[in-house]
Amino acid sequence: MTNKARTTATATPGVTRRRFLSTMAAGTAGMAWLASGKAPAFAQGKSFAGRFGTVLSATSPNSIAGKFFVDEANKRSQGGFQLQFFPDAQIGASRDLLEGVQLGTIQFAEVSTANVTPFLADTMVFDLPYVFTSQPQLLKFLDGPLGSQRLAIERFGTINMRGLCWFDTGTRKIYNSKRPIATPADLKGMKIRVEENPVRVASFNAMGAQATAMSFNQVYGALQQGVVEGAENSDLTYMTNRHYEVAPYLSGTDHFITPNCIVVSTAFFNGLPKELQAVLLEVGKDTGTFERKIWAESGAKLAAEMKAAGVKTNESDKKAFKAMVGKLQEEYAQKIPKDWWDAVMKAAA
Repeated sequence: MTNKARTTATATPGVTRRRFLSTMAAGTAGMAWLASGKAPAFAQGKSFAGRFGTVLSATSPNSIAGKFFVDEANKRSQGGFQLQFFPDAQIGASRDLLEGVQLGTIQFAEVSTANVTPFLADTMVFDLPYVFTSQPQLLKFLDGPLGSQRLAIERFGTINMRGLCWFDTGTRKIYNSKRPIATPADLKGMKIRVEENPVRVASFNAMGAQATAMSFNQVYGALQQGVVEGAENSDLTYMTNRHYEVAPYLSGTDHFITPNCIVVSTAFFNGLPKELQAVLLEVGKDTGTFERKIWAESGAKLAAEMKAAGVKTNESDKKAFKAMVGKLQEEYAQKIPKDWWDAVMKAAA
């Protein structure tokens, strides 16, 4: 994508009160036919095509849920949608997907909020280490009005997208090709891949590593070639993308608890008839429930799968790592809207 396109993507207008109210009204009106069980009259037979992208492998819970979203939207719209699903970064890295959603050239994406942060400071709070203590705690906050309305609709709307659901993505751990990471001393000087996000870079540098930002689709090759010695992600993502083949040490630092989400381009969403907007809202809600179910089911099988794959696991001194990054919260709190920061900290306490 050219510099001009990047500039266009990030310089997006704020959501207006009229747009917000009309979007909410569309969702409410459209739900009526869903409750009635009667087939809608879809836009005089017009069909809307769209692409859905994610960087994760087709076998990951996130991608399985993304495919569920596409299939259900196509089915429930009775021909109103012709959506296609593209896993494995087939149509771009996370930043490319988000820029495409903002510009309307890609209609849907499944991404981490850490990928959203370069465009929206509000999600930066989820990038900081050791804010939330568990995914259920985080998801309870996101499913409430502050997450499902203020963040997913109002704030995401300022960057030309809308959140449709929140995914469980577990807690993130460090994995590498060299040794177990039990204390910060074990991590010192190690080249660790992180997402292209300044808070992630600062966090791992503070923990003593040499943080290296790169796209997710480059991680396996970088580990294999020794460009980096390790990376960090959830244990499920580590396994489903076969990173254990080139980095067999997995350490339970549980440093980040960050949500993933499905976002839709507001240009695409606002151009739909009310009935099709309602389909997306309903399918989004069902997809969030579906993803959390299969994430839990996949997680229950992990221990046996890791043992069979020869993964070397260990627990880490979380208190020691948390002490290394304590000052980051104070530093980055100044860059996040205060009322939002306070609301998140209250939920995380």
